[in-house]
Amino acid sequence: MTISSVYGGSSTYASLARLMRDADATAQGAAQGTAQGTAQGMNQAGRTTGQAGDPVLVKLSPQAQALALRDSDPAAYYSRFFPTRDGEPASALAAAVADPGQAGSSSGLSRAEVAADARTRMDARYERMAAEGQPFDAGSFEGRDQYTLMVDLDRRSLNAVATNAEGLFSEEEQDIARNIMLQQQGLAMGLYSGPTSQKSAFVDPNPDDTPAQMEAAMSFLDQVSDEEKSSVAWASARASAQIAYEWSTPRGNGLAEQLDSDVPLAQLIKSAMGTMQGDVSRGWTLGSIRDAGDLQRQPWFQGFEDRLPTAIRATEDLLGTQG
Repeated sequence: MTISSVYGGSSTYASLARLMRDADATAQGAAQGTAQGTAQGMNQAGRTTGQAGDPVLVKLSPQAQALALRDSDPAAYYSRFFPTRDGEPASALAAAVADPGQAGSSSGLSRAEVAADARTRMDARYERMAAEGQPFDAGSFEGRDQYTLMVDLDRRSLNAVATNAEGLFSEEEQDIARNIMLQQQGLAMGLYSGPTSQKSAFVDPNPDDTPAQMEAAMSFLDQVSDEEKSSVAWASARASAQIAYEWSTPRGNGLAEQLDSDVPLAQLIKSAMGTMQGDVSRGWTLGSIRDAGDLQRQPWFQGFEDRLPTAIRATEDLLGTQG
């Protein structure tokens, strides 16, 4: 398994950030068509005749080209980080990085139908791989078989697998779906996660900028399906991102208050997480948080347990996900 953990640490990409700024400056110089702009374009990333009004020839670095592709066609750009067995573009998985709420495989389906559809699509992939003479291999190079298995699934469908909707999915399948979902969020934040062979092609939009990364995380999470938002896992991730943002942002700028979630469960967990600051006995988390049981075991959630059932019901009422 080569899908690395989103939160296991990240490299910074200061050099890529400089290249991004260089590309922007070059483009501005070309657009102006002035002697000053032309000179700036030449200094930054290209070459020109040096005369005002003359054509400008810009040569972008591979990183700057990747940035341009990311902005113009996110699915094509992010697809390389989800390599498949036969090179089939992982368009659905990649599209969810830029737009996690985009409906594809789950479009127009009920929750139960989403689960059944995902099961059917995955079974077809298992059968196709076996027919090729090489059955699904969970330990395949760069996780290619895992991406191939779920290549058709949008984020809502992945969530159905990750949460074992309708009891249709194995533990292994749930783990694969969860890892891909974490990878999507990490890439959206600027934290690389994926095949090591593709790491150099990744352009971090928020190098050395924790508040920007956390804002990106909140923006990403706020776009997912209501079914995902109703989960303890989502509420914990959303609360954690906001806490990290607030603790890494200078006080008094008035921004943090604008980022509160309207989901009651996320609000409750954020309040509980806030008690970690200044209290060593509460300032740590035990393992992953996937369900209410995991949440109630956290040191920082002690004293909030009685409020959990009400917050869960209020969340389901708000999102219409009861039952």
